[in-house]
Amino acid sequence: MITATLLSPLLLALAVGIAAPAHAADNPTSFPPQACQSVRAELDAVATHLREARADRTGPANAPDPYLTLARALESHLDTLHASLPGQATQRAQASALVSDMRDALVLVRGATHLEARQLALQRLDADQRLYNRVLETLGCSATRPTAL
Repeated sequence: MITATLLSPLLLALAVGIAAPAHAADNPTSFPPQACQSVRAELDAVATHLREARADRTGPANAPDPYLTLARALESHLDTLHASLPGQATQRAQASALVSDMRDALVLVRGATHLEARQLALQRLDADQRLYNRVLETLGCSATRPTAL
């Protein structure tokens, strides 16, 4: 049975998957390169924190709660993503919904009493981060990043 908690991200994913490519074909506007690089850097940082959290499942008994540490680390990245939303209406709405969903997941990461709920929240964060990258692609942000010479 799909609960309302799971249904919202699924509907959001469907909306991003359908609306973004259709809108991109109609509206070839692009995201400024510096803004694109900045948002990509934040999304990469979120992905890195999530990878590290999955890899570091064990730690010393007196170590702080790794989920709280992760939540604190991700808060600033989500604040930056929210401040850097695209200007185009459709992509702005999609990006805003994804950042909002990431913030909701962060509440679970920080305060859920069941380990499974925290792990589900990590999956939501990962999926939303990947969907946000798809939104950037519709804005003309290339998936490949420029390399420094």
